[in-house]
Amino acid sequence: MPKTYPLEIESAGEDTYILMSRGHHDPHEFMRQARADGYEWPLGMPKHYWTKRIPASKDSGYSCYYVMVEKGTRGAFPTTYAHEAYGEERYEALCAQAHPDHKDGGAVYG
Repeated sequence: MPKTYPLEIESAGEDTYILMSRGHHDPHEFMRQARADGYEWPLGMPKHYWTKRIPASKDSGYSCYYVMVEKGTRGAFPTTYAHEAYGEERYEALCAQAHPDHKDGGAVYG
């Protein structure tokens, strides 16, 4: 049975806005939680990846790095990421294009 992960949003970016959670979560649920957690950044549609956590060097100022890898890579776990996006690439704009009859485009509501 595959491991399940709770939807826990964390900031994973430094110079750009990036949010992530372990596990492959529904994109709309991910964005609902991100907005509920107070992240109002301009973000694109959340996507699923396989990720591996690797240790950072002691002088880097970080405890680890997350790198995208192929499914099946030793130590890989599923993740959902939303990266910084603007204009027509923003989550809300993409939802509005997909659902033009909804006043809010279905954004954050699925």
